[in-house]
Amino acid sequence: MSNDPIAGLHTVFIDAMKTGDVPRILAHADEGIVFMPPADTTLYGTTELRDWYNEYFEYFTIRQLDVTERTSEQVGDCIIERQNVSVQIEPRQGGALIYDDARILTVWRRTEDGQWKMWQSMWNSVKPIGAGTNRFLVRFMQR
Repeated sequence: MSNDPIAGLHTVFIDAMKTGDVPRILAHADEGIVFMPPADTTLYGTTELRDWYNEYFEYFTIRQLDVTERTSEQVGDCIIERQNVSVQIEPRQGGALIYDDARILTVWRRTEDGQWKMWQSMWNSVKPIGAGTNRFLVRFMQR
């Protein structure tokens, strides 16, 4: 995408997810971010988001993360980003690898100083319920 103001930010985010680098994941998150992971509570603000990612990476390591499709479109001071991803996740306490495909919708907004910040984000799995992609189910089975 030749005219994609967040292409570099997208790359930083994906790389940080692959390495479990929570500070880099949060580097471009708006302080008032609303984050809606699947089968989980809605998170409000960077503190809740940081805590969620810290807990996530306590239990899981991302072994592979491929963006299979991505679009972005600027609408005024916002950019709507849509992605499809394929991911391979390893439970840290053992167990089978988790394979998932997900769809992600993120809205970025431009701040007063001209930076782009992740403002609203939600995603879902395209796997059927019970396919082993839910992080709570995996943690429960590890007990």
